[in-house]
Amino acid sequence: MEISVVIPVFNSEDCVDLLYDKLSKVLKKITKTWEIIFVNDSSSDNSWKKISEIKDKRVVKINLMNNFGQHNAIMCGLNYAKGKIVLTMDDDLQHPPEEIPKLIKKIKEGYLVVYGQYKEKKHGLFRDFCSKNVNKILSKITGTGYNVTSFKAIRQIVVKKLIQFKNYNIMLDVFINDLVSSKNVGHCEVKHKKRKIGKSNYTLKKLISFALNMIFNYTIWPLRFSTIIGFIVSSISLFLGLFEFIIYFTYGIDVPGWTMLFLVVTFVLGNILFILGIFGEYLGKIYLIVNKKPQFVIKEVKNGN
Repeated sequence: MEISVVIPVFNSEDCVDLLYDKLSKVLKKITKTWEIIFVNDSSSDNSWKKISEIKDKRVVKINLMNNFGQHNAIMCGLNYAKGKIVLTMDDDLQHPPEEIPKLIKKIKEGYLVVYGQYKEKKHGLFRDFCSKNVNKILSKITGTGYNVTSFKAIRQIVVKKLIQFKNYNIMLDVFINDLVSSKNVGHCEVKHKKRKIGKSNYTLKKLISFALNMIFNYTIWPLRFSTIIGFIVSSISLFLGLFEFIIYFTYGIDVPGWTMLFLVVTFVLGNILFILGIFGEYLGKIYLIVNKKPQFVIKEVKNGN
């Protein structure tokens, strides 16, 4: 098998048929041996019905039992991918199948992973703003100087290592950064089209959740931040104590104790609760790992016809 294309699908019933038609035409021109792997992430519309109706032996159709998220759905598809080169792309046609040859050409230069880089994103203003900031966070976490995208090509040798990660909270690009040196990661400019069919499945809640997952699962920044907060709180408390001591013994002025005490206690308790919240997030993540929460659960698999 030369090429596999993994596509996570969520509430995109209006895109499935057109995506398959365009993708199959492009792949036929590149190689004789290819496959498309659709992973339905428990869509609430007729996405699975549309996927199931595709009559092509080169199409693998996977239906998940619950909504596990985009990266988990991709990880599921990677477990089934047989191609020497595996591509991942979105289901909304904003990643044009016609751009795939660029990724293939670039990865054949010797790279292990190639990311499609957008000269201009065709999201709305809100999505663009959120996407840029999430990418900045991810770039800081991975230590890379480039934006990672879900439109990428990966060699099978890397895919085999990726599927060995058993974390429930999956961040494929962080995993790739752990496995592959930056000198083996390539980039090529690709088009990003405006979504013409349906609406984006990314809400503010999902984007915030995505960003928090990156921060709490793959960095210790919050723990360091809590240490800094603790130091600042202690310093302020010490300063206020010294200030009251100096005022009293220098000028004989008795600073109202109850007001000062209330402010200090409230300030300290507020920060303690904040820091405990950070520790709680990390403990929750450890709990999920220890209890081996599954990355995905497959309800049904249909191969070919």
